[in-house]
Amino acid sequence: MGMIDGNIQQGEDIKDIEDIKDIEEGQVRIDHDVPPIGNTHSSISPSSLIDSELEQRFELLIGTIRTIRNLRAEAEIKPGVTAPVILQSSNSDERQILEAGQAYIKDIGKVNQLTITPALEKEVKNTMAGVVGTVQVLIPLTGVVDVDALRAKLEKNLGKVEAEVKSLSGRLGNKNFVSKAPEAVVKGAQEALAEAKKQESILRDRLNRL
Repeated sequence: MGMIDGNIQQGEDIKDIEDIKDIEEGQVRIDHDVPPIGNTHSSISPSSLIDSELEQRFELLIGTIRTIRNLRAEAEIKPGVTAPVILQSSNSDERQILEAGQAYIKDIGKVNQLTITPALEKEVKNTMAGVVGTVQVLIPLTGVVDVDALRAKLEKNLGKVEAEVKSLSGRLGNKNFVSKAPEAVVKGAQEALAEAKKQESILRDRLNRL
């Protein structure tokens, strides 16, 4: 079965992938004064801690940027459009790491307003949300995309997928079809049903987050 919505499984085209690679390869400097996540008081030598500390910082920073870009793709935010982002974490070490890397988050994540907070003061409506570590990543959509149009499109796509699931389920529930059709045809229908159910789940999740 073809994709109902190309953005469901395929994320936004990341033309700045080299920037992320630079971070992953350690070519982007992050403030070394930022404390590492967790307790490092142990018998491990300071020199052996450096790589571990940097790896933790890179993982959180890269994960946050990827989550932002994936959420942008899900919300169908155009590549040239910047958007506000809220990063919420009760972990002070995580917040310090995010603050140290906020210039990269803004640049690569195409963020025009970045808020890093220990707690959300009020409920943020019409958002796309994700999680990396214990950081909640929120992109408020109001003023960024037409939320009503996006919801209508998702509902339309969900209707198509639901119809596909019903059709395939009915076919596979027919004993004559299963017993008489070639094995390859039955297997193809089973795989198509699994794919349709996965798309259905993704679309429902996206609608719920709106």
